[in-house]
Amino acid sequence: MNDRKEKYFLNFSIFLILAAAFGVAYVLFLLPEDISLGGKEERNIFGATYMTMNNPFYQTVDSQMRADIEKNGDVLLTRDAAMNQDRQNEEIRELINSGAEVIFLTPVEWDHASEGIEAARAAGVKIIVVDTFVSNPESVTCSVVSDNYQAGVLCAEHLLSVRDEAKIILLEHITARSGTERIRGFTDTIAGHDGFEVVGSGESDGQIENAMPVMEELLRKYPDADTVMALNDPSAFGAMAAIEGAGLSDRFLVYSVDGSPEAKTLINDGMMTASCAQFPNVMADEAVSAAYRSLKGLEVEKEIIIKVKLITEKNVSEYGTFGWQ
Repeated sequence: MNDRKEKYFLNFSIFLILAAAFGVAYVLFLLPEDISLGGKEERNIFGATYMTMNNPFYQTVDSQMRADIEKNGDVLLTRDAAMNQDRQNEEIRELINSGAEVIFLTPVEWDHASEGIEAARAAGVKIIVVDTFVSNPESVTCSVVSDNYQAGVLCAEHLLSVRDEAKIILLEHITARSGTERIRGFTDTIAGHDGFEVVGSGESDGQIENAMPVMEELLRKYPDADTVMALNDPSAFGAMAAIEGAGLSDRFLVYSVDGSPEAKTLINDGMMTASCAQFPNVMADEAVSAAYRSLKGLEVEKEIIIKVKLITEKNVSEYGTFGWQ
C-alpha cells in the first residue's frame, strides 16, 4: 500500500469513528432541547422524528427546518427513532402529547409506520413525510422526497458510459422506500445491457457500521466484483473501507446517493466515482412551507418531488466540497 493510500485509509478510519461519535453527540448534547413555554404566546409547535440522527443528511434537514420554524417564533421538537419503528410510533404519541400540531416524519419502515400515523390523524395532527414515502401516502398531508428513482437511473447511466461491462454489488436498505427506489432505478437502467451483471447484494440499513462488514463478506463471496451501487453515502463509505482493506480500490467504481460534503471530497480526490446529489435544505424548506400552508387551511400538494443531480469528478467543482448543495 503506497503512502497516499495509507494516509487515505487512516483518515477514512478516523472518519468512520468520528461520524458514529458525532451522531451520538448530536443526540446527547447538540440536539436542541425542547423549548420551554416562554416567549411567543401563540406560537405553533412542530415535531420531527427521523429514522436515525446518526446520518448527516437528517442532521442537515433538521437544522434547516429548525431555522425556518424558529424565525417565525415557533418551536420544533426533534426525536431520534434510532432505527426502531416501535420507538418512532411512541415518539409520535409523545409529540402529540407535547402539543405538536404538525409532525415531520421520516419512517424507519415505510410499510409499518401506520400505527403512529393513525395516532396523529386521530388527534387531528398533520403529518408531513420527509425523504421517503410511507406505504399509504394518502394517509398523510404531504410527502416531500427526492426523485429517488431518477437518482439510481443517473448512477447507472454513468456506469454504462464509462465501462463496457461490470460485476456489480448492491448495498440496500429494503425498509426505506427511498432506498429501494434508488436501487430499482439503477437495476432497471442496466437491465438488458450485456456484460452488466448484479452478482450480489446486502442489507446495510444505510449505516456505515453495517455496510463495512456486509461488504467485506460480499467481497469474499464475489471476488470478481468491480462496482458497487450503494443506496446512500454512509453505505458507500462503509463499502469503500472494506474495498480499501481488501486492496481493491484500483479496480472498483463506487456509486451512491446523497452528495454529502465527504462524498464530494472523495470524488474530487478521485477516490469515489459519483454520488447523486440530494438537496436537504430545499427539502427542509419545502416541508416547512407545506406545514405552514396546512395550518392555514391552504391547499397542499400531496407529493413534492425534488430533482437530483449526479456529481462526478467532472462537475464537483460546481458544487464545492464544503457543505451540502
